[in-house]
Amino acid sequence: MTVWLAALLGVLFAWVVAVLQVAIEVFLSPDVRHVVDRCVASFCAAALGAHGTVGQWLAVGLAVVLVAGALGTAFGLSRALLRFRARTHRHADAARLLGRHDDALGAVVLDVPERVVYAIAGRTPTIVVSRPALSALDENQLAVVLAHERAHLTGRHHLVRGLSSALARVMPRIPLFTAGYRELARLVEMCADDAAIRDRDARHLVSALLALTAPVSIPGAALAAAATSVVRRAERLLLRPSRGALLWTRVLLTAGSVALLAGPVVLGFLLCGVLPYGL
Repeated sequence: MTVWLAALLGVLFAWVVAVLQVAIEVFLSPDVRHVVDRCVASFCAAALGAHGTVGQWLAVGLAVVLVAGALGTAFGLSRALLRFRARTHRHADAARLLGRHDDALGAVVLDVPERVVYAIAGRTPTIVVSRPALSALDENQLAVVLAHERAHLTGRHHLVRGLSSALARVMPRIPLFTAGYRELARLVEMCADDAAIRDRDARHLVSALLALTAPVSIPGAALAAAATSVVRRAERLLLRPSRGALLWTRVLLTAGSVALLAGPVVLGFLLCGVLPYGL
């Protein structure tokens, strides 16, 4: 999860650094500012028709495309994030209104025909359990599934899903964002799996996931235990790697995260001449 988030945020940060770098060069370098002033003057002249009708339309069209693209991307990203938040709050409020809160479970019990257990991070974070799911799970299975959902809420995984979903929706032609959305949807479930089995038997979670696996409709803003990559997660839970393999993997992932986050910063400093070029 850290590496994927570093990659997504690193790209966004690199875009900001690029814009700031151009702005610094324009405002602090007299030579560059002179060239930019001439380019802007030529562009404005073309937009006013100094180079003919075709040149005028091309200049105006280019300006409209650039401005509309930047504003459209910013607006679309903000709108997607706000819609995700509103949908989450709306469904959490509806679940508490239609269901019955069980203090012993710390969850809202819904009378629906499907076997579902999921968490919604609304104004008041809510775990939803259907009555068929209560009937299908024994005490140990129910405890580990509820721990899985509480891990989602504690880890604020809805923020990860919301950001990756918004980026993939607004910029679907960038493979990094679409692949990041798919991978993070799977990885947040694995992260919650690890938290759930920290003091419990992994086999109870595997059997619970299999008991809840069914073609049911889960709200898009919900984090459901048995909605994503169940088979792959079950194999991972049952075939645990050695401690040495885990340590080496963490070292590699940490190095990758640092490189992804530091790369745009170091490159920006190098290009701006802040660091010695020998580095």
